[in-house]
Amino acid sequence: MQLTQTLLLTILAASGIVCHKHQKTKKFETEYEWTYINFTWKSETDYQNAINTKTYIPENNAISGFKFYKDSFYFALPRICSGTPVTLAYFSTKNTTPKTGPLLIPFPDWKTNDVNNPSCDKLVNVQSLEIDANGVMWVLDATRQTPSKCPPKLVLYDLNNKGKTVHTYIFPDDVCLHNGGFLNDIVIDDSDGTFAYIPDTSFIDPGLVVYSKTKNRAWKLRDASMFPEIKAAGFVVNGDVINPLYPIDGIALSPKVSSGSRRVYYSALTGVRLYSINTKLLKNETVFSGDAWRRNVKYVGAKRAQSDGMVMDNAGVLYYGLLPLDAIEKWNTNERLKKAEVVYQNYKTMIWPDSFCFDNRGNVYVLADEIYKLILTKCVFNSSQNYVKYRIFKSFTGTQSYLYTAK
Repeated sequence: MQLTQTLLLTILAASGIVCHKHQKTKKFETEYEWTYINFTWKSETDYQNAINTKTYIPENNAISGFKFYKDSFYFALPRICSGTPVTLAYFSTKNTTPKTGPLLIPFPDWKTNDVNNPSCDKLVNVQSLEIDANGVMWVLDATRQTPSKCPPKLVLYDLNNKGKTVHTYIFPDDVCLHNGGFLNDIVIDDSDGTFAYIPDTSFIDPGLVVYSKTKNRAWKLRDASMFPEIKAAGFVVNGDVINPLYPIDGIALSPKVSSGSRRVYYSALTGVRLYSINTKLLKNETVFSGDAWRRNVKYVGAKRAQSDGMVMDNAGVLYYGLLPLDAIEKWNTNERLKKAEVVYQNYKTMIWPDSFCFDNRGNVYVLADEIYKLILTKCVFNSSQNYVKYRIFKSFTGTQSYLYTAK
C-alpha cells in the first residue's frame, strides 16, 4: 500500500500538483546559493592555468555533504568528474560572506587537495564528514568506485588546533573495497568509547561499517535491510528518472543520553523502508560472526518517498528529504512514523535535498543540489546552463544535533 502511495505522489510531484500544496510554507529560507562552485585561488595566474589545463572545470564541481562548526561551514566535494581541484573546503561566516556564490577555501590547504601531484597521504575523494562535540572533523576519504592506488581512509582534523591531522585510519579491503567501496556518510557516537557508523553504498558489497577509535579497528554488517528495493526504482526528480539501484545511504543516530544505548537509523536511497538497530549491538564485534544479530534489526516503517541524507537533533526529531517530492519531512521518533509531516516543499528550489547539519544557534541546514545530474549524464553537463544548482536552506528549530545530550 505504501509503495502505491509513493508512486502516486511521485507522479503528482513530477506534474507539479503536490508541490503547490506546500508552496506557501516559509520555514526553510535560502541562506547561500551557487551556480558554479569556485575557490580562493592563490593567484589569478593559478586560476587561469587551472582553467586552461582543465584542472578546474567549473560545471564539474559539486558538494555532497557539509557540516558547521563555530563560525564556519565545511564541505565535501567528491571527485565524480575530472576538473575538480578541491575535495575538502570551507568558508567562514564571520566576515561579510556573499549569499550568492561564496568562494570556498581548500582545507586544510591547497597542497593536501593537489590532484597534479597525487599521493596517498593527500585527500583523494571526500564524500562526507562529521564534526564531533570536541571540534574534531572526521573526514571520509573513502569513495573508491573507480580504480585508485590509494586505499579508502578516515582522516581526523582538530579544528581547535589549526586543523592539525590527529589520526588516520586505512580501511581494510574486507570492510571497504579498495576498488568499488563507497563510504557515503558518517555519524559519531562518543558514549561508552568513541565509535563511528558509516553506510557503504557500494553496488558490490553494501553494508554498515562500524569503526572503533579506541580499538582503531573497523568491522562491517551486511543484511537484506541494506539492499535497494526494486519496486522503489524509477522515481522522478525534476523530470529525470532515477533508475540505479542504490543500497543503504542515509544514516542518523539518536541523541546522546546520560546512560543506556542509542539507535542507528538507516535507509536505502532506492527504497522507502526505514530501519534501526541498537548501538550496544553494533559495538560488539563478536556478535556478527553468526546470524542471530539480524533479529535485532527493527523495521520502523515506510517513509513517504525515497530520501538521501538524514539527520537527528537532540530532541529525537529526524529530518530527511523526499527526493521525488522536492520536500523536507520531519518525524518525532517518539511517535509512529505515520505521524511524520512535510515541513517544506518547493519544486523549483528544493531539488535533491542531500545533506543536513546543525549550527550552535538552534538552526538546521539542508543542502539541495544537482549532483545526481553529473552521475546520470556521466559528467556531460551543459556548461551553458546558467542557473542556481546548489542551495543551502536554513530553518530555526531551537535544538542541537544528535551529538549533544537529549532534551
